[in-house]
Order: sequence, then structure tokens, then C-alpha cells
Amino acid sequence: MIVAMSSIQMLGHQRDLPAVVADLQRFGAVEVAGPERADPSLVAVEASSDLVRIEALLARVQTPLPQAEVTAPERDAIEVFELEVDAHEKPLAALRSEEELLRHYVEVLAELETLIPELAKLSDAELQVMRLAMVALLLDDPSGRVVAALRTQLTENLGDRFLLVSAATSGVRGCLLVMPGAELPEAEKLLGTDQISRVLVPEAFAGLSLHSTVSDMRARLDVIVNEQTRLAEDLATLRRAHAPLLLALRRRCHALVELEDTLRRADLTDRAYLLRCWVPTERLAAMHEHLTRSRGSDFVVLDVAARDAGDPPVLLHNRRAWGPFQRLVGFLSWPSPQGLDPTGLMAVTLPFLFGVMVGDVVYGIALSLIGWWLRRRAEDNPLLDDVGRVLLVGGAWSFVFGILFGEALGSLGNTYGMPAVWFYRGGPEALEPLLLFALALGVIHIVLGLVLGVWVSARQRNRHRLAEAGGTLAMMVGLLAMIGALVASAPALLVWSAGGVMVVGVVVASASHGALGVLLGPLEMLGTLGNVLSYLRLAAVGLASVYLANVANELAAQAPLVIGLVVATLLHGLNLALAAFSPMVQALRLHYVEFFSKFHTGGGRNFTPLGAYGAAVLPILASVDIPSADSTPVVLVGDVNSER
Repeated sequence: MIVAMSSIQMLGHQRDLPAVVADLQRFGAVEVAGPERADPSLVAVEASSDLVRIEALLARVQTPLPQAEVTAPERDAIEVFELEVDAHEKPLAALRSEEELLRHYVEVLAELETLIPELAKLSDAELQVMRLAMVALLLDDPSGRVVAALRTQLTENLGDRFLLVSAATSGVRGCLLVMPGAELPEAEKLLGTDQISRVLVPEAFAGLSLHSTVSDMRARLDVIVNEQTRLAEDLATLRRAHAPLLLALRRRCHALVELEDTLRRADLTDRAYLLRCWVPTERLAAMHEHLTRSRGSDFVVLDVAARDAGDPPVLLHNRRAWGPFQRLVGFLSWPSPQGLDPTGLMAVTLPFLFGVMVGDVVYGIALSLIGWWLRRRAEDNPLLDDVGRVLLVGGAWSFVFGILFGEALGSLGNTYGMPAVWFYRGGPEALEPLLLFALALGVIHIVLGLVLGVWVSARQRNRHRLAEAGGTLAMMVGLLAMIGALVASAPALLVWSAGGVMVVGVVVASASHGALGVLLGPLEMLGTLGNVLSYLRLAAVGLASVYLANVANELAAQAPLVIGLVVATLLHGLNLALAAFSPMVQALRLHYVEFFSKFHTGGGRNFTPLGAYGAAVLPILASVDIPSADSTPVVLVGDVNSER
């Protein structure tokens, strides 16, 4: 529901304004209105800059942060934390780069080892005793032409006194060249062309045999992994040590920015201030009591008529379980102040439509379990928690319709005697009732939207919108009544009466468009009928899910047991993934396009009170210079800006 807002004006002594703002931040339910009247002061600019730095640091610390309170933090803690984080992150980045490089080398060189395992396992000393030289190469030669040219040139220069083997790996061709040690200088001359490049291993591994190089690189990789683990643990310890202080600084910077913003919105005289504010009506008495306790009688609160205050911000208050659906409403457009909050309607109908499309007992249980698991893993991630809540409820409705349709992994439940309380969707005679059910849901949803559209238009005293919504509603009711009368073989008088209501609705809706109504009115009626037909997607998506599940079951029955189980598992897993995504998208589309368009005006502004961002009130307002009415505000706040 949309919370009623009251517009008030607060007056008091100018010297008390910073303390009053601090009290409003503590209260957390007052939004200061009015345009900004001055440029940001130096303090606000630096506080905003500090805030950006703090948010960047917190983003680098990706694990959940403790919410401990710290008093009197130092701004220098920002720079200290930056330096300490850099001291850990730079070595970590270097180790990750080295690890990636060495793993690539090991992959290529290990492949070369398999080409001639007897020679590749020789150590440096053994190669020296045997007077052999070994060279590993990387060639940009997917087709093998460069290798052929190299072999020809080596044959001309060295005769048969060499061994060259190659294999394509990791997008390049690896080669291993073995020759007498005395022939190495001659071979080196052939390896300096642009097409042939030797493996440039780090200096620590240069001059070693292939076997020693691979062994030493693997040992170094083990050291790198251990070092990365140690640095990550040190960084986590650093986070636990500094995060409370950093969070306190963030709250204080938010408070400072809010204070400066409020001063720029206030009307100031030489001795007084005036703040224009929006407060939830139900919190107005509590706000007055809160300020009285802290400020005594050094302020005055005046009620302002809503028509003189402009459009109020919008605060939605719904059940906690409806939180995900409220965010889905806001994703499209926040409701207007005089509009209707559709959160409750979406919370009821969206999971219902989702369940109609999925309609499978096993899939419903699986989706609910996934939703429960996501909620357990969400911790401080609200998006993950929202997804989990929606899947949990949608999975429950999927289970219910699975019972009605007699489906468990598609046809498996029906095949093994699971009764369909209503009808089995995969049966040959299920198409007609399924389509009629989808159309019935569409009619109910669209008619409900039109009824709400009439009610909202009447509240807003929007005659044009009222005529349009009322005419469309009359057309729909008349059309449905006429179809019902014809099907029931009712008297002709009822049929003609229903047709008359439909014609009147078309005329009223057309008249709302003025001279263009002759064209736009019928088009609007056809658009509404098209909206109803859009609900046939409920049947289409559901049948697609059933048929894919049936294909999985039939393939499993035709194949050998093990292969059949693997195929069925893969296809049912794919179907489950589609069931978690496609029906949700289709249900959202039906709400956003077909349903909301009938009554949801949107365009509202979210209510953002002082302290809404978790801004802690500055404990020390030691020296505050309130500007005169024609000057630029400059705020000097103790503690955070003590160096000034």
C-alpha cells in the first residue's frame, strides 16, 4: 500500500539547524524538500570524494562486513586502509599472473614430454653425459607447414643428426628438438625467424632440461598457491580489523553530505531557518515527540495543504514476504502518489501464473528447494534472497498444479498411476480445456485491471482516462455477456442487450480520444482483445515443458539403462532450468504489458528520508557556521574535518 504523506514546514533558530538535521537523521523518516539554492561547499565536495574512496575500498572487500560501531574515527584511516590493501592485493595480482603463465607452460611442456617419454625424462646431467641438446619450441603453426619447412632445413644443415617431434596443444603447436650438443649452434641459427619462436620460460627455469623445467614449475605452482592462500587470509584479517572503522567513516560521510544538502535546501534569514519536509502521516506525532525530547520547544512545525506542497514522494508499505514483488514493481516504474500500489496483486498472481506454466510435482519441489537454498546462501545479498523467495512460492504453486494435472517429471507420474485431479496436460484431449483455462485467466486478469483503472481514474479525477477505462470495461463485459448468452441459447433480448452494452462501451472509449476516436477507439478495443489472447502463452509454455519432459522419458526408455538415466537427467535438468526462467519472464510480461497498462500510471518518486543510507549522526558538531540567506553554506564539522 502507498503510505499517506504529510507536508510540513519546520521553523526555528538558525543556530539550531545542524542539530535539528542530526535529530532528523536519527529519526530516519523525514525527507527535506525544495530545490538546492547554492553550490556545494568545500566540505561537501571533500566528503563526497571521501565517500567514493570508501565505497571503492568496501567494494574491494567482497565478503560481508561486520556492523560494529566505532566512535571518533580518523579520516586518515582511509589512506591507511588503502595502503594496507594495496600491499596485499598487488602481490596477489602478481602471483595470479605468474600462476597463469606457469600453468600454460606446464600444459605445453607436459604435452611435449609425452612425445618422446624416454628422452624427455632425462635430467640435465644425463643429457650432458650423453652429449645431447634438447630445445622446446612453440610455433604459430596450426596446419603444420612451418614444422615441415623446419624439418627440411634441419635435414639440409644437420643431415639425420636430429629428432623433431610435434603436437598441437593449447591453440599452438609444441615441438621438441633433440640433437647432438655440438650441433646446437647450427640449429640456433634456424630458430631466429619470425615464424619460429622458442619457449621463453622465466629466467629461473632457463637452461634446464625439459624434465627439470616441468618439475620445477610444478613445485613453484604449489608455492604460489600456498602464498595466495596466506595473502588472502591476511587480507581477511585486515578486513576484520579495519572494516568497522571504515563503515563508521562511510556513515559519517553520508551524514556530512546530507547535512550540507539540507542546508542548501533550507530557507535562511539572519536569525531563523525554514525547512520544507515530507513525513509519513502515521509518523508525524512520533517525529514531533522525538524532536521535543531533544530540542525542547525551540522549533515550530506547521502543516501545509497538500495542494500547495507539490507531488509527494512515494513510500510503499507491504508485507515483508512481498519485498521481491515490490522491487519488481519499482523495476518497471514507481507508483504515482495518487495511483495504486500493485505489489499485493503481483505477489498473488505472478507465482500463480508461474505455477500454471510449470505444473509439475517434481519440478515444483525442486524449484522450492532451490529457492530455499538460495535464501540460505543469500546472507547480505538482497537480490539472491528475492530470487529465492519468488522461486519458493512459484515452486509451491507448481506443485499444486502438478497435482491438478497429474504430472511428475512429465508423463512419468501419469504412466505409473498418479491420478490427475483435473486433467493431464499431455493427453490428446487436453488442448481445448487448457486453452480455455488460459483465456479465462486472461479475461479475469484484464477485467480486474480495467476495474482498477476505473477506480484509479475516479480517484485522480481524470475524465479522459475514466472514459477510456470505463468504455473498455463496458465493451469487455458486454462481449462476454453476449458470448455467454449465445452459448447458453438465451433469449434474443439478452443477446441484444449485451451487444448494446458492448457498443456503448466502444462509443464511450472512442469519444475519449476526441476526433481521432473513430480510428483509435476500435484499435484500443482490438488491443484489449489481443491482451486477452496473449494469455494463451500460459498454455503454450506449459505444453512445451510437458513435451520436453516426455521426450526425456521416451529417450530414457529406448536407450540402455545407464545411458538412458544420463540422457533423462540431462534433459530434465535442462527443462528445470528453462522452467525457472522462461515462465517467470512470461508471467512478468503479462503483468507489465497486459495487466499494469490498464491502471498503473507510474512516474512516482521514491521516498528518501534523512538517514536512509545508514548515515550515522555526527557526534560532534563543535563548530558550525550557518550562512546568511545570500551566502554559500560552509559547514565545519569537528572530528572528521578536525584538520580545518
